[in-house]
Amino acid sequence: MADGKGSNAAKDKQAADAAKKAADAAKKKADAAKKAADAAKKAADAAKKAADAAKKKADAEKKAADAAKKKADAEKKAADAAKKKADAEKKRLQEQKKAADVASQERTAAEKNLESAKKARDKAEQELKKTTESIKETSKKISDLKKSKSTTEKDLRNQDSIRKRAESDLVRKKRASTAEAKQLENLERQVKSVKAGLEDSKKAASEAKSRLEKEMARSSKNAKKSGDLSKELSSLQGDLKKSQNEHMKAEKELSEESKKGASEKARLQQATDSLRALRGKISELAKKVKVTRARTEDQAKMLKDFEGRLAEETKAKAEAEKRLERAKKETESAISKRKEAEAKTKGAEKTYQSTVKPRKDAEDRAKRADSDRKKAERELEKREVLRKKAEAEAKKGVADRKAAEKTKTEAEKTKTEAEKARDESIKATDKARAILTEARTKLKGIREDLQRAEIERKSAQDKSAKAKTEAEELAKKAASSKASAESAAKRVKDENKAGKEAKARYAEHQKRGEGAKKEAAEADKEKEKSLSKLGEVTKAKQAYQRRASEESKKREALEDETRQKKKLTSDTNKKAESEAKMKAEAENKAKSEAQSHKKAKEDLKSETEAWKEAEKELGKATGARKKAQAEEAKARKEKEATQKEHRDAKQSRIEAENAAKQEERDMRESQRLAEGEAKARRDLEKGIEEEEKRQKIARAKKKAMAKKKLSAEELANEEARKRQAAKDKVKKKAEKRRKKAEEARQRKSLAEAEAEREAEVIKLEVEMRLNDLKTQEGSMAKEDYINARIKIKAITVDFSVIGESEGRDDDLQQIDGIDDALEKRLNTLGITTLDQLSKMGDDMSDDVNDAIEYMPGRIRRQLWSDQAKILLE
Repeated sequence: MADGKGSNAAKDKQAADAAKKAADAAKKKADAAKKAADAAKKAADAAKKAADAAKKKADAEKKAADAAKKKADAEKKAADAAKKKADAEKKRLQEQKKAADVASQERTAAEKNLESAKKARDKAEQELKKTTESIKETSKKISDLKKSKSTTEKDLRNQDSIRKRAESDLVRKKRASTAEAKQLENLERQVKSVKAGLEDSKKAASEAKSRLEKEMARSSKNAKKSGDLSKELSSLQGDLKKSQNEHMKAEKELSEESKKGASEKARLQQATDSLRALRGKISELAKKVKVTRARTEDQAKMLKDFEGRLAEETKAKAEAEKRLERAKKETESAISKRKEAEAKTKGAEKTYQSTVKPRKDAEDRAKRADSDRKKAERELEKREVLRKKAEAEAKKGVADRKAAEKTKTEAEKTKTEAEKARDESIKATDKARAILTEARTKLKGIREDLQRAEIERKSAQDKSAKAKTEAEELAKKAASSKASAESAAKRVKDENKAGKEAKARYAEHQKRGEGAKKEAAEADKEKEKSLSKLGEVTKAKQAYQRRASEESKKREALEDETRQKKKLTSDTNKKAESEAKMKAEAENKAKSEAQSHKKAKEDLKSETEAWKEAEKELGKATGARKKAQAEEAKARKEKEATQKEHRDAKQSRIEAENAAKQEERDMRESQRLAEGEAKARRDLEKGIEEEEKRQKIARAKKKAMAKKKLSAEELANEEARKRQAAKDKVKKKAEKRRKKAEEARQRKSLAEAEAEREAEVIKLEVEMRLNDLKTQEGSMAKEDYINARIKIKAITVDFSVIGESEGRDDDLQQIDGIDDALEKRLNTLGITTLDQLSKMGDDMSDDVNDAIEYMPGRIRRQLWSDQAKILLE
């Protein structure tokens, strides 16, 4: 045991010596560990930033989670609503089942009506044949009436076209005065043909009216027949009550006969519906006849107005031609007088210019030379002052540049030194880490030896284990590695001592641990100081770099200014030399002009007398010319007034025609809607009748036993009452639905018609204004004419969609495909911003394309809207 203990103690001693050496080495490299700690702190700052970013991300995730929670709540509410809806559907199905039971009970009562229904069916078939034949006849007559109506409409169109031709002939008459007599004869013929067409249309309208009256009489007969049929049906229902006892025998035939009865009832319903439709069509035809009559009367009135205007126009034209001839003669005489006066004035001017004008020109030149010389001297003085200032600023800039270059070199040096120190610190930290790993491996071996030696003294081991754990925690810091190694060596030497010594060692370990903590805190403080110094150095470096860059920019700007000023001084010197030469030449000219001035004074008197005589003759000529121009302007105004009256008449006629066409379109649309509504109503009523039959059959089955107890008469009355109540209920619902659908359709059709009417009005207005502009095309430049057309077409563009520019102007030539000319056109249209272009759809692009008179579809192909969106982003 003693030998074993001695060998263990020797091993512990060797391990303690090795640990002591390792601790010394670790102490030497504690400084490297401090640097590593600095780097670790930087990494911690970066980690803190990353943590902040992660926190922001977490906040965003939290917001997204809240939104998802809200969405989940909404979904939950929707699920509850769906559940309630499902419960309601379930209740409705139960009610339907109950109704089916009631209908099965009622079926037995309906089967009893079978035989009476057979007899009624035979009679109804006969009546149906008669009604179908009458319906065919009425439909034929309606088609004839439609044909006659189409012929009258064609006649009306022909009359309109003839009237339009007459108006165009009127316009040609006004332009071409030579072929006036022939055109008047043609117009009279056309007017006669229009009158004949009007008379024919009146006859056709009267014939259509007589046919309509006949058709109305026949429809009234058909209505009487349908009333007789309803009476017979009521008598048949009375027979049905009597034949209830024979019902049980004919159960097998019931299904087939009930189907036939339903089809017959549907046919009867169709016949009544067709009669109603025929009545509606007849009333519509009567309205159309009234409209055609009103139109023909209006057109006749318009023709009379045009004839009266034509006569007035011919009279005014003849008077205007007479005035024109007089004005031409007077203008010719005035022109001849003016030419003579102009010849005389030209002669006078030539003599005047040969004597007086050269002198005045010379004086003006001398004055200009003096003023130019004075200006040049002032500019020279200003330039010299500017040059001196520029030289002083250039010197100052050179000094500043040198100082900036010095600071730049110093900053670069400090930067290189800082980079070297950083590289050295990285290398030192790597070495310290390697040494630390080696020391930790050695410590692990020592600890294993210590564990073997401390098996016998468990009480001392507990206390030393606590110190050991503290030493391991402090060993992570570089300063505590030495203390832990020394304590391990002392523990190996004093292993054989008593527990008291172990307690003393434990106290010493605690003291050393506290000292190590203090050293670590001092190392942390030194690290923070070095970090603050490094931050200050980097800030100073950046400030120097900024100053250096600013100084270099200032230096370059000053160099540019000095170059420009040198150029300006050289230019002013050249100008001064040229001005001096011009001054000498002007002095020489002034001397020669002074000599010629004496001669000019003598000739001036004779020239002024001749000039006065020429002025008198010129005044007489101008008076005559003004009179001729006034008469010509008066004739032109009268002509323009007649043209304006004609244009107004034409415009009113076009508006009346457009209104008539719109009324026809509205009438056709209402007819189409009425036919669709009638069809939908028929389909709905058929579905209701089928549903009623099913319900009756279901109710009949359920109440068969209860009805056997009642008498036949009471049963029939009860069934009739219930059937009527169910029919009324269903009809009310159907009527409500039909009214709602009809109102919605009418609103939609009215909105569409209104939009179409507005578009047509805008189109007509644009065409009118373009036609008016076309008359001024010869007196305008090509570009001005195009811009005027674009301004007129601007009303076709819907600015409520793309928005107004609000005084903003963007560079539209950034978009590929827009040049200077297209940008000007877009600006005249009212499009000046990229935001407006970005909001254009395909239809709007086509409208703008047409308005600026660009190649069709080019805006869409070049993707102006998409390009504008990209530029805005």
